[in-house]
Amino acid sequence: MSKPRLKKFVRGEADPLKLTPRDLALIRDVAEFRFLNTEQLVSLHEGSDRNISNRLSLLFQHGYLDRPLVQKAAHLSSSHLVYSLDRKGVEVLADSAADRAGIFRRVLEVKKTSALISHALMISQFRVCLLLALKNHTETKLARWVQGNDLKVLLRRRGENPELVPDAFFTLEDKDDLLHFFLETDRSTETQERFVSKLRVYWKWWGEERCKASLGITRFRVLTITPNEARCDNLCRASKDADTRKQGSAMYLFLPETKYGIAMPDEILRIAWKCPKDEVLRSIIE
Repeated sequence: MSKPRLKKFVRGEADPLKLTPRDLALIRDVAEFRFLNTEQLVSLHEGSDRNISNRLSLLFQHGYLDRPLVQKAAHLSSSHLVYSLDRKGVEVLADSAADRAGIFRRVLEVKKTSALISHALMISQFRVCLLLALKNHTETKLARWVQGNDLKVLLRRRGENPELVPDAFFTLEDKDDLLHFFLETDRSTETQERFVSKLRVYWKWWGEERCKASLGITRFRVLTITPNEARCDNLCRASKDADTRKQGSAMYLFLPETKYGIAMPDEILRIAWKCPKDEVLRSIIE
């Protein structure tokens, strides 16, 4: 008799599971990224789509990974299940990690941000595509990535919360140079005025060298990814008001999600980013 078909969001009886090195790598990636879908996880690991999907299913059935129910209400693609870390995944990572408290903080962060799962997956998609693009660009590597509460803690001054918490901060090591970036992921849910006010905070941070103590940097760029090209153009034009000269700054760069993806990640590193200073496209590693 064949086994009953397992439901997507309900745990049932599953075959015994002995964790493999790849299983541990999958669990670590989900913990690090907060949320990842099947397509993203498959792109990060060697092996067939089917085999990796089967292991993810087993990790869910055995309680190492979760499939947040909120993804159903968010109307995400049903062909790519979204995973986050679950209790047994926390336990197996905490047993081998020096920062046990950090893992538990990250799990709490996931629970608090699960309602914003579409936004979180947009961050994950950019990061995954950046890593895939860097595989084809061997002179450049990702030296640092910080997001969420980890970034908020770093940006605190004298115990006070920062006036702005970027979606992520990362550093690329390009030849002998270090390139620093803040990432803003826009889902067209806030007004242009609100968005420009956030960019003005970055302008102040630049002028006052506000991030020298917290992140060890004085210069950086602000990258904004948008859901489509029309939104990208609108925000790029609006950002001319973000600098004190009102002329548009090369510190701000914009790219729509439609320009890159897991099947075409290289666009992130190409001369494709729009800049409010002029009509010349730029690369983030120029």
